[in-house]
Amino acid sequence: MNKLLNIDELKASAWPSLLEQAFGENLISAFLHGNCLMEGFDALHLPWTVSFILKDNSPAEIEKLHPLVKRARKENIRFGYFFSPKEIVSALDTFPLEFLHIANRNVSLCGITPLSGFEPHREKLRLQCERELRGILVHLREGFANTHPGKDMDAFASESIREALPVLYGVFYLQTGHYPESHQQVFERFPGLTEGNPIAAINGIVDQVDSMEEK
Repeated sequence: MNKLLNIDELKASAWPSLLEQAFGENLISAFLHGNCLMEGFDALHLPWTVSFILKDNSPAEIEKLHPLVKRARKENIRFGYFFSPKEIVSALDTFPLEFLHIANRNVSLCGITPLSGFEPHREKLRLQCERELRGILVHLREGFANTHPGKDMDAFASESIREALPVLYGVFYLQTGHYPESHQQVFERFPGLTEGNPIAAINGIVDQVDSMEEK
């Protein structure tokens, strides 16, 4: 068994039927999402992330995947999230950014399209983006203080941008009402990210997000 190197190979593989057989009528959706659908993903070195919506996402049900774990690793697949419909509804105000990503960047392997038509509560999304960006800034300032100038600083800047990008997709959505099609759209909206120290740029973006607060 070789690694699956693109989405077409994965969809044409035995995996959709294996997942349907494992969960039977309990399966609502099995889908790709996350970094494996973002620009720069390298299937030679990074795994495909497959997540699930199950009628029952108890440990006893999830355990049905255990016989497939060894094969999944060999074919470059990791199992991600396991949601139930009830859990999704109850967590809409807790994880609006994660659900925004799933709704707008997914590939269904079997079952329904996940979170079709989902639109996050604007204020809940704003609060999550602000909270996560402020947390990122705390760690970036610490990292900046302990980074040597030169090539190390270039690597620091690249890693800082990589860490912030998933949240900046949410900020882009807040400001435009649209989910960005690419990293480039995010960079064009926030040019300071690639024009100097990203800490200052992210700090400015936090101020923008803070100014969106509902009065």
